Amino acid sequence: MTCERCDGLMVGEQICDLQETNGEICANGYRCLLCGNIIDATILKNRKRSTEAPEPLTASSPLMTKLVAA
Repeated sequence: MTCERCDGLMVGEQICDLQETNGEICANGYRCLLCGNIIDATILKNRKRSTEAPEPLTASSPLMTKLVAA
């Protein structure tokens, strides 16, 4: 497997979250030997979610706030 950033060699590694921010302490993933880029299931899931097309905001959307001149 090659790194997306630098085309270096990615190796399997057990990645441990010492602060336990996502509920799991350790997960399997890959780390690049050249640049240190890390890929795991959570990173891939977040990247997929961020590239999905969001619902556009319209003037009638409850998320769209009205602008008020100060």
